[in-house]
Amino acid sequence: MKKLIAAFVCVVAISASAFANPLAENVNYKTLNNFKQQFTEAENVNWKISTDFVKASFIMDGKSYEAFYNTDGDMIGLSKVMDFNKLPKAALKTIAKKYPYPPYKLEECVSFTTGEGDTNYYVSFVTPGEKLVLQVSPSGVVNEFKKIKK
Repeated sequence: MKKLIAAFVCVVAISASAFANPLAENVNYKTLNNFKQQFTEAENVNWKISTDFVKASFIMDGKSYEAFYNTDGDMIGLSKVMDFNKLPKAALKTIAKKYPYPPYKLEECVSFTTGEGDTNYYVSFVTPGEKLVLQVSPSGVVNEFKKIKK
């Protein structure tokens, strides 16, 4: 169940999402406290709240991150944009063979690490008719995670 929640959160991070845009004062104390303890060097923090989770977008060491917390303030996971060529070699070979350019145009590549420390990668491609999100395991196994028709 935790992996399903983490995967959902990652898709939300990759896809355009609709959130309210509250100020940090609207984020619960436990979430703010956990965030401040985990990311002491975070800068330019922007908080967004949905009914299921809270997202903190921020910069740390010159890189962009998004930390996700449940409504109780516990960390769900952390995502960051990464270079496509940093994916496992087996995944790069599979993707090049099954999803060539054109018609598949790379949109974004994200690593997502759960609160328990498990990491997966999510790669989104666009074609003229759809958006495709692939899930890549650390060992390089590639699965179609979600297709969105345009």
